[in-house]
Formats: sequence, C-alpha cells, structure tokens
Amino acid sequence: MNCRDIEPLLLAERDGVLTNEQHAALAKHVAACPACERLRATLSEATLFLKTDAANVAVPDADHAWRELRAQLHAEKARPAKKRPLAPVIWFGAPLAAAAAVAFAFYIGRPAPQPTRAAPLAVTASLVPLGADDSDSSTMAYVDKESGWIVVWTTDVSTKSSG
Repeated sequence: MNCRDIEPLLLAERDGVLTNEQHAALAKHVAACPACERLRATLSEATLFLKTDAANVAVPDADHAWRELRAQLHAEKARPAKKRPLAPVIWFGAPLAAAAAVAFAFYIGRPAPQPTRAAPLAVTASLVPLGADDSDSSTMAYVDKESGWIVVWTTDVSTKSSG
C-alpha cells in the first residue's frame, strides 16, 4: 500500500471502523513510513484535544434559560409603552400643511385654459397658378377651405422621358 491508500485508513482508525486486515496493513505501513507515522500522531493529538475541549464546555440548562427568557418577555410586556413626543409631528406637519395650502391656492387661482380655435380661412378653395419663369415647368397651389392645408404641385417638362 502507498501513502494515498493509508490516509483514509488513518481517518477510519480515528473513527474506530477498521477491520482486522485493514488494521494490520495500516500498522505495517506506518512502521515503515515516517511521514504517515507523523500524520497518525498529529491526528491522535487533534482528536484528544477536541475530546478534552468538548468535555470542558458547560452546557446551560435549557429549562432554566427558557424560564428566564419568558420572565423577561412578561416583564417587558407589563411596562407601559413609551409615548412618542408630539414635537416631530408639529415640526414636519405645519410646514407641509403650509406648502400644501400654497400649492392649492396656486392651482385654484390660475385661470382655466381656454380652447384655442383656428381662425376660419377667408379663401374657400382655389387653384392658383404660380408664376414661373421657365415655360417648360408649371407650378400650382391648392388651398383646402376645411383644413387650411396648402398643396403645391410642380412639374418639369424637361426631365420627362419620351417614348
């Protein structure tokens, strides 16, 4: 067996779950390998330290601790609750109320918005030829009486392809 095979056996020895064959193989390897012997000694010391330390830990009585906690809770419940001072409400409440009143006054005091209407167009509808210096082009404009839109048409005869 090599050292990699021995490490799990050392941990199993610490837990006390080795078979007789495994225990014999472990003892044979540890006698021949100083590194595994040091690891075995270190594990033994650590296990002894943990067992000693765990034995010295004082565990409190759970029933006694529960009774003390319940007594503290009942004592706190019996005390009257502290009243909150009114000063913070006044410090913040009065300025907020004043700001709300000013905002309300500005909102109520402003004039109501009037709907805007477009002025009716004097021109009902017309097709207007626009003056053009070039005899090969023509431009016309149309004004719609309902919407007030102006539509402009332009043609250039010289760019038309023949045929």
